[in-house]
Amino acid sequence: MENIIIPFDQARLYVIVINIVLGFLFGTFPLLLGIKMNNRKYGIYGFIGALIGGAILGVFLSYPIAAVLTWLILKKSSVKESNDTLAVNENPVEAEIDNTGNH
Repeated sequence: MENIIIPFDQARLYVIVINIVLGFLFGTFPLLLGIKMNNRKYGIYGFIGALIGGAILGVFLSYPIAAVLTWLILKKSSVKESNDTLAVNENPVEAEIDNTGNH
């Protein structure tokens, strides 16, 4: 069996490409979740951040970026849902104002 010899520049390129692919995979989750939860800004930030983080440090940076932005998307969507609650009076009361005595 022959030894396979890969030059350092070529090996570095392979590692960067593999890490970008992993960043892409990690970044798709916040992107899809952001689109679903109507928080596209954080979804796009998570996707781009995971791609760039994957290219720089691989899984060590792309996964935490995707996890933090996924948490932010879920946190912001739960706050939105709780603030959208409306109080409605089911039995309205009729009221009249008499302004004739004030002149």
